[in-house]
Amino acid sequence: MPKLLNYLPRPADYGRKDIRQDLLSGLTVTVVLVPQAMAYGLLAGVPPVYGLYASLVPLIVYSLLASTPHIAVGPTALASLLTLNGLSDLAAVGTEEFIRLALQLAALTGFIQLLFGMLRLGGLVSLLSRPVLSGFVSAAAVLIVASQLKSLFGLDMPRTAYLHETIYAFAAHLNSFHWPTALMGLGSLGILIVGKRFFPRLPYLIIWIVGATLLTWLLRLDRSGIDVVGEVPAGLPAFSFPGISLDDTLTLLPVAAVLALISFVETLSIGNTFATRHGYYRVRPNRELLALGLSKIAGSLFAAVPTSASFGRSAVLEESGGRSALANLATFVLLVFVLLFLTPLFYYLPIAMLAAVIAFSVGKLFDLEEMRRLYRLAPRELAVLLVTFLFTLFAGLQYGIAGGVVLSLTFVFLRAARPHLAELGRIPGTNAFRNISRFTGAEVDPALLVVRFDAELYFGNAEYFSDRIQEMVEERDDRLEAVILDGHTVNDLDTTGLYALEKLYEGLHQRQLHFYLTGMIGPVRDTLYRSGLMERMGVESHFLSIQDAIRYHYDRGESRDWNFPAVQHD
Repeated sequence: MPKLLNYLPRPADYGRKDIRQDLLSGLTVTVVLVPQAMAYGLLAGVPPVYGLYASLVPLIVYSLLASTPHIAVGPTALASLLTLNGLSDLAAVGTEEFIRLALQLAALTGFIQLLFGMLRLGGLVSLLSRPVLSGFVSAAAVLIVASQLKSLFGLDMPRTAYLHETIYAFAAHLNSFHWPTALMGLGSLGILIVGKRFFPRLPYLIIWIVGATLLTWLLRLDRSGIDVVGEVPAGLPAFSFPGISLDDTLTLLPVAAVLALISFVETLSIGNTFATRHGYYRVRPNRELLALGLSKIAGSLFAAVPTSASFGRSAVLEESGGRSALANLATFVLLVFVLLFLTPLFYYLPIAMLAAVIAFSVGKLFDLEEMRRLYRLAPRELAVLLVTFLFTLFAGLQYGIAGGVVLSLTFVFLRAARPHLAELGRIPGTNAFRNISRFTGAEVDPALLVVRFDAELYFGNAEYFSDRIQEMVEERDDRLEAVILDGHTVNDLDTTGLYALEKLYEGLHQRQLHFYLTGMIGPVRDTLYRSGLMERMGVESHFLSIQDAIRYHYDRGESRDWNFPAVQHD
């Protein structure tokens, strides 16, 4: 077995049979990758061959450093759209200046990911909740399809970054509709949809790509106005350093930050899905950041535009039996062969066909099922998804992410500031206490108010905690004798929370009501002790359970001292 495999994640029983399977898997991925890479190169606003370049160095660098063997890195629809939208206002699409900025964007994105990996900030992915990511990706799918209307219908319309502008431009330029191009584009899209639906086991994508190219060549459809890829330079990309100026860095930083975050989230979501399925490796977020960052930096030196993990090609890699990074290495070798010897075959590949490949590939990114699920389960999270979706469509990709994150954090704060606080009653015949609003048969002692606070007690919710319990006390009649706080769910206590607890104790004491704390965990008891509140309240105010507090309240003859477990502290 090659020594290189000793450094790559693979099953413990990896053998010659698996090597053959990896090589076959690499061939399968290459067949899918070549047309997709060229299509995504066009989507990014660069010549199609740059899509192939972006599939080389980033793939080999990532595969040698990553913690998962099932991720195919290269040009993707989302990364390409972000590149196009981020740079289209800075330079004319397809020009040397645009290409230079695209390579700089790849390098800057890589530096951000590398820096975050070195600082071990992989946990930042938690800033993107599932609704935010789903809304962003769904909106991106709509924008990607909209961006292909020009090529699908042969329209002479400008590129735009926003959905409403694209729709307006489409309507305004319908007079330039080119029916041969539309027939090729929509026909290709229809053939791909039918192939997936009725002939999923056939390589329908490759069959039609070859067929459309031959048809264009034999009938010379390029002479009838159907745009073709044209001459694709043979050979491997040359080494070139994309110098980054301070002005370029500041200009590209927002889109680079979004690219870095989205690329990382895509990688983790794909990797964790396959890791759970196979079980012989674990995705390590910080290692993935390093691998992604270095792959982008190295790729930018060899004409690679921004890349990411591909959902579709990763699925092909895993489904075709790939078990180690050798599958990606095989794809790399085969792609080198394509660039060296097969590029003349792409001359008559119709641009409309590539547009159809893009539209077909991103259809599955629109997550309607997630919207339906959130509508049933969590309307608030559906609002986060829809805000992200609409911001992305009509304000821009960067603002879509930012709007979704801000709204998510706002809901988190509101939820933390108003946590669950329940009055408890005894389940008949047991010593169990449950929420009386859920368990209507729970017994409530008119002399006792038993409450449970399901959160840490800190500055964000301390006022709510104190006010709500005071309100519950005032709602009771003169028979109330004591308040019991079930604190086993209070996992932390800061100084503001401590102050609220002190004021609550003093207020209840003035009303001549007893105040009992039950089930407090060790770190909270330590804080109560160091602050002096534990001693002020006295040993008779601290208990392990609600039942112990009730028993003591009705039987004052019980002797208590500071050796009881309920007041144990550091």
